[in-house]
Amino acid sequence: MNVERAQDLIGTPVFDSDGNCVGRVGNVYVDDHTNQPEWVTVRLGMLGIREAFVPLDGAIKAENRLEIPMSRAAVRNAPRVEAEGGRLTDTEGRSLYAYYGLADPDESDIKS
Repeated sequence: MNVERAQDLIGTPVFDSDGNCVGRVGNVYVDDHTNQPEWVTVRLGMLGIREAFVPLDGAIKAENRLEIPMSRAAVRNAPRVEAEGGRLTDTEGRSLYAYYGLADPDESDIKS
C-alpha cells in the first residue's frame, strides 16, 4: 500500500472483506527500513477503547475508507500487543505475521 502520508490514515473507517465496519484507524506503524506504513491499529467497539493490529498488506485505501482483506472476527481475535514506546518487538511482529498468515520479513523493526 503506497500512502504518501501515513498519518492521513488516522481516523479512517476500516471495513472488512464482507463490507462490515470494523472500527477506525488509531495509529499507523511504519517499517524502519522502507519508511512505508506496514501496520495500523484499529479501534474496536463503540468507544474505541480496545485496539487491534492489522497489516496493511492487501489493504486498499478507497474514498474515505480503508478496506482490509480479512474478517471483523479475525481482527477482534488478533493477538493483543501493547507496542510500548511506539514500536513492535521482533516477537510481537512475528506473532502478528503468523496470526495473519503473512510472510515474516527478515527485518521486523517497526515504529510508530
